[in-house]
Amino acid sequence: MSVATREEDDRELTAYLDGELDAGERQTLEARLAMDASLRERLEALRDAGDSLRGAFDTLLDAAPLAAMRARLQTRVAASGAPRWRFRAAAIAAGVALVAFLVGFGAGHWGPGEELADRDDWRQSVTEYMALYTQETFGQTPSPQLGEELASLSQRLDTPLDSDRLKVDDLSPRRAELLQYDGAPLGQIGYVDGATPIAFCILRDGEVDSAFAASSHDGFAVASWAQGGRGFMLIGKIPLERLTALARALKDKTG
Repeated sequence: MSVATREEDDRELTAYLDGELDAGERQTLEARLAMDASLRERLEALRDAGDSLRGAFDTLLDAAPLAAMRARLQTRVAASGAPRWRFRAAAIAAGVALVAFLVGFGAGHWGPGEELADRDDWRQSVTEYMALYTQETFGQTPSPQLGEELASLSQRLDTPLDSDRLKVDDLSPRRAELLQYDGAPLGQIGYVDGATPIAFCILRDGEVDSAFAASSHDGFAVASWAQGGRGFMLIGKIPLERLTALARALKDKTG
């Protein structure tokens, strides 16, 4: 079975587990399952993976400072989100990394480097969850609702944002989401460079102006600055030189 075929089967199987197939699709898949032992094994593996992760998460969350985690970073999608199967598949694929992250949080080990050691630093939180992203996180093509998503971010961040302004080099934005950090709106704009997800984040929290700076942390290239009461950050696992050039272009266009 090719990788593409297996991924297609996994998407259909996760949709089946989530009850998202219509009657015809469900009947067709169940007919395949009746005839294909390897497909049945894959279905059970996905079901078991989900059950195992839920058990691991429950145990870890009981021990983790959950209230602090929720207060630190609460997520809300600005417009309609990605299909549920994509989230479930990504969650299963990233489960081991997320468990490790929760263990680290509960044990008091938070940052990817001493320079990001401050637990109140929103940039550190972004760096943590970026470790779970894949090229599918922001989609293969721009979201159909991208214009609406950017308009919502523009209003909440009081910063003009549109596809033309956010296009840099050969990259165009794929998705835009509204998050929240300690009560302040945090906008995230997603790009994909080849197969690598890149996030451009803007936090409106009255941050004091700071000069442009770029560096590497645990495999990520990171550029950040603050201006006009807003903090800016571009992050991705691409060469630092390229990310720096992209970040400077975004800085010129957005602040």
